[in-house]
Amino acid sequence: MVLVIQFFRQLRLSQHLPFLISLLYYGLSVVALVIGSMIIASLMPTILSIPFTLLLSLGLVFILSWIHYLYMTALFLVTPPPYDNATLLILGAGIYTEDVTPMLKQRLDRALQFARSCQTSSYFVVSGGQGPDEPISEALAMKRYLISQGIPSSHILMEDQSTNTYTNMQYSKRYIKLYPNPVVIITSEFHLLRALRLAQRHRIQTSGYGAPSPIQFRAKSLIHDYCGLLFQYPMTWLIFSIIIIILQL
Repeated sequence: MVLVIQFFRQLRLSQHLPFLISLLYYGLSVVALVIGSMIIASLMPTILSIPFTLLLSLGLVFILSWIHYLYMTALFLVTPPPYDNATLLILGAGIYTEDVTPMLKQRLDRALQFARSCQTSSYFVVSGGQGPDEPISEALAMKRYLISQGIPSSHILMEDQSTNTYTNMQYSKRYIKLYPNPVVIITSEFHLLRALRLAQRHRIQTSGYGAPSPIQFRAKSLIHDYCGLLFQYPMTWLIFSIIIIILQL
């Protein structure tokens, strides 16, 4: 109950009604797909109903895991990691000028908030390369912002070659190894679970702390990264589908 109250305080419900409506819209769309598949499967012969039964089963799993995904996203948003010091890996986001965007600023401010709560100085690894339409690397923009907020340059390491979340982990790993501290990934709340999964694939032991994202992007971003997280488990989905098909035969 405390978690739910804290989450809705973060949302500021009265200001975020469009986000909640969008989230409800996407959820009802999946529910409608599940109900439609169930009705069609019940009206067709067994063999012909297999695709719809499979769609029904996958849809139910999608809905149940979606609820768990939202819960874990909320948990990482309102619960800071229990460390007195840490190496903070801050993931980049697209920039249009040499200044950080509102989304990237939220990530950096979350890192600063956590660092200032620690008993000893934290180290920052800022990760993000330079896209074709970006004037400088995301890592450099992040470093400049942290310095403007009073963080010594010596406490900031730049990883400026990555182009996506996978390469964020791949190229940041060597910087993380320089310090024995626990590693905390800091990124937008919708992005965190997928980032943690990719860190796991690179054998990086880490926790995470989510930063609130701009409300106009949040609903679509949650769906996008949720689907991206599901695609990190292809064998699980394949085995599940095979089992459902076998049970129908």
